[in-house]
Amino acid sequence: MTDQILIDSETWSSRELVEVIASRYFLLGNEGSFPNSWEVEGIDDSVSEQLSRLNGHLKSMGMVGSLEDKNPPVLTISLLPPGEEVLGRFQQIALWVVMFGFLAVVGSHWINEYGHGSNPLNFGSLGQSIFYFALPIALSMLMASFSRIYIARWFNIEVGHISPVVLPVPAWWSFGIVGAIGQRKPDMIPIPNRRALGYIEVVVPFVLFLSGSLLTVIGVMMTPSSPPSLNGAPTVFQTNFLTNALLDSWMGEELGIRLQWLHPIGIAGVGLSIIGWVLMMPIPGLPGDRILHSILGPSEMRDGRLQTSIFVAVLLAMVVIFATAQWTPWIFLAFIAAWQRFNPDNYSQPVILDEFVGLEENVRSRLVAIVGVILVAGLPGSIPSYEMESFDSGITTEDWISRLEITPGDDSEVVLSIEPDGVVPISGWIQYRIEGPGASDWSISDSCPQNEGSCRFENITQSNPSEISFNILAPNEAPLTHNLRIFVEIPGFELEHVIILTNSSQEGPINPFWKIIEEDPLLICSEIRLEEGGGAIVVEGPYWNLENSNLENSSNLSSGVQNVCVRGQEGAMQSSLTFDEQGRLMGPEMSLIRDNSTLGPWLLAIDGSMPQIGVENGSWSLPQGFAESGDVLFHADNGSPYCPSSDVSAKIDTDTNWSVEMSNFTSLRLTGNQMANGTLGLGSGGWLAVCYGDGTFDSYLISDSLDVFVSPGTLNRGLSGEIFSLTNRGTRELGISLETHGDSPLGGIWELEIPSLVGPGESVNLSILEKGEAPLERAVWITADDSGVTVHVSARCPSGGC
Repeated sequence: MTDQILIDSETWSSRELVEVIASRYFLLGNEGSFPNSWEVEGIDDSVSEQLSRLNGHLKSMGMVGSLEDKNPPVLTISLLPPGEEVLGRFQQIALWVVMFGFLAVVGSHWINEYGHGSNPLNFGSLGQSIFYFALPIALSMLMASFSRIYIARWFNIEVGHISPVVLPVPAWWSFGIVGAIGQRKPDMIPIPNRRALGYIEVVVPFVLFLSGSLLTVIGVMMTPSSPPSLNGAPTVFQTNFLTNALLDSWMGEELGIRLQWLHPIGIAGVGLSIIGWVLMMPIPGLPGDRILHSILGPSEMRDGRLQTSIFVAVLLAMVVIFATAQWTPWIFLAFIAAWQRFNPDNYSQPVILDEFVGLEENVRSRLVAIVGVILVAGLPGSIPSYEMESFDSGITTEDWISRLEITPGDDSEVVLSIEPDGVVPISGWIQYRIEGPGASDWSISDSCPQNEGSCRFENITQSNPSEISFNILAPNEAPLTHNLRIFVEIPGFELEHVIILTNSSQEGPINPFWKIIEEDPLLICSEIRLEEGGGAIVVEGPYWNLENSNLENSSNLSSGVQNVCVRGQEGAMQSSLTFDEQGRLMGPEMSLIRDNSTLGPWLLAIDGSMPQIGVENGSWSLPQGFAESGDVLFHADNGSPYCPSSDVSAKIDTDTNWSVEMSNFTSLRLTGNQMANGTLGLGSGGWLAVCYGDGTFDSYLISDSLDVFVSPGTLNRGLSGEIFSLTNRGTRELGISLETHGDSPLGGIWELEIPSLVGPGESVNLSILEKGEAPLERAVWITADDSGVTVHVSARCPSGGC
C-alpha cells in the first residue's frame, strides 16, 4: 500500500511567511503602521547585523527588509524595487561611441579655432581633437564610473556604469560634456546604510573635480603665451577657484593671457570641473542631494520644516542668480534646482535599508569635508566661458596719464606702456607734439631710435609688451599750461591721447587755448589762476571786449581760478593774421595789471579756428596749386590734424583725370605734373592735411557748404593783399554782395571792385584796396552760403581812438 501524503488544510499567507522568517533574526513586537512591519529587537547581535543576515535570506525571494529610525526600530519587509537597467549593455556601448564622436566634434572645433598649439606628438587635426579633448574626458568619465562601481561592490551593491552626455554645439556649450546618465536608476537601488550611500554618491563628483582640475593645469601649461592666428573673437575661459589660485601664484598675469586661447586639454578640464561641481549641488536627482540624505538622514530630509527651509533658500538663490548672473547656464541651473524642489512628484528619495544605524561621526565629518572642498575649491568662475568683445582693438591707453605737473627748468619723464587692447599682435607708430602758447620754448625727446617726433613699434603682444619714455624740459621761466598730444597710428585703430602739462605755481591762463563758447556773436573764454586778489584783467585789441566787465575792477578780483570771457565784434577772428603751428588763429592779448606791475601779456590761440574748405555733396575738386607733386594728402573724419609717420602711401598720377574716395585716415601721394583734373571724396566733416617733404603741413577743416575757392586765402578767414580770385566750383550761379562793418567814422576808406555774379565753374577777380592814412584796424574776409557769396570789410578805430 502506497504511503499517503498529508496536506494541511490551511497554507501560510505571505505575511505569515515573512513573519516567521523575520522572527529567526529579531524579537518581534507590536505591528507597525505599514503591512509586514513590526517593532523589533535584534537576537544576539545588533539590529543592523541581523538586518544584513535577514536581507541575505530574503534576496532570493525578491524581498528586502528595512529598518526605520525609531525607538524601538521598526522593521518593514517589502518587495525589492524593480531596479531594472535604464540602458542595456549594447545600448550603453553604442551611447559611449556616439558621445565620444560628439566630443571629437567639439574638440575639432577648438583645434580649428586656435590652430594646433602645443602638439608634441604631431597629430593631425582629427587626431588632436581625439587625443587632446575627447579621450581625456572619456577616460575621466570611465575612471569615475569604475570608481563608483568599485565602491558600490564594496558594499555588495551593483550600480552599473555611467555614460557621458554631450552637447556637440560649441557655440552654445563650449565644453561638450553636460552631464552623465547611469545604467540603473539611483533611487531604485537599495542601499544598506547612510555610510554606503555617501561614499557611493561622492565618488563621481570627486573624481571629475580632481581630473578636471589636473587637466586644466596641464592644458594651461601646454597653451602658448603668444596668440594663435585668429579669424574671429576668441573664447575666454575661467578656471575654478583652486586651479586659478595655484596657477595665478605660479604664472601671474600670464595665466589670464593663456586662458584667452586655452589648449583643448584645458577646455576639457574646465568642463569636467564644472560638471563635478554641479553634481555636488544639493539638487534633487543629483548626487549632491543624495549625499545630503546621507549626512542628515532620511528622517530629517522627510521633515516638512527642513524641506520648506531648503526650498526657500533655493528660491532666494534663484532670485539672486536671475538678477545678477551674466552666464545663461547659471540661470538655467537655478531654475532646474527650484523646479525640482517645488515639484514633489519628481522628487524621489534614495532607498536606505538601515536608517536606524545612523552615520558615524567620523564618516559624517569626512563627507562634509569632501563636499565643502569641492564646492569651495571647485567654484567655477562667474562666466566660465565667453567671447571676447574687443579682440582686435589696437592699443590700450588705460594706464596712460592725462596730467603731468611740470617744474620750470627741470626734466620730467613720461612713460607710456605699449600693450594691445585685445589679443592680436600690433604694429604701428606713435607720434607726438607739444601744443600751446609757447610750444617752441619746450624741449622733448624720446627713447626711440628713429627720428624724434615719432616712434615705431612692431609685433607687440600681451606677453611681450613694450614702453616708450619721453623726456620733457620746460622753459626756465614759469611756463603756462601746454598739451602733449600723442597720436597712435595703427591701421584701423588710430587714436589720440592728450597729456596736460601744467604748472600749478604759475599765475596766468590754465588752458592752452581760448575756447569758442558762442559763434554768433563770437564769445571765447579761458580760465586764469590768480595767486592773490586784486588787479585788473586787460584785453588788447579794438575787436575784443571783456564780457565780464567786473574783471576790470581790482576790487572784484579774488585769488583762485577766474573764468575770463571775451566778446568779439564782427571781424574779430578775421582781424588776426597770425596763427600757431597747427593753423589756429591767435586770440587777443590778455594781461593782469596789479600794483603798477603787469603779468603777461599772454597770447593764446583759439581752438577750432583752423582754415576751412567747403565741400559740396561730399566731393571736392583739388584746386590747382593747392598741393604740389610729391606732397601727401591725409584725411580723417575726426581728431586733430597730423601727417602719417609711414612713407608708404597710395600714389596718384595727376597727369590723367582721377577720382579717389578718401576714407578715415587715408593718405595719398601726388605724382606727375598735375595736368588733369582730380576729385577727392571727403564726406561732410573731418580734416584734410597737406604734408610737405620738410615735415611741415597745412591743415583744413572740412565743412559741408558751397564749394567756393578763394586764392590767396580761404573762406571765413582774414585775407591779406589787394587782388583775390574767387572761383565758383558748384553747379549754380551765385550772387556776390558786400557787407561793411566797424566803428570808423571816416568815409572813403575802401576802394572796391566787386562783380555782382559768378557763374558755375567760373572765376572772377576781386579788388579790395585800403584808402586813407588813418591808423584803422582792418579786416577782410569772404563767406558763402545758400544765399550767395558775401565780401566783408571791417574797419575799427584803434584802442586809443581814431
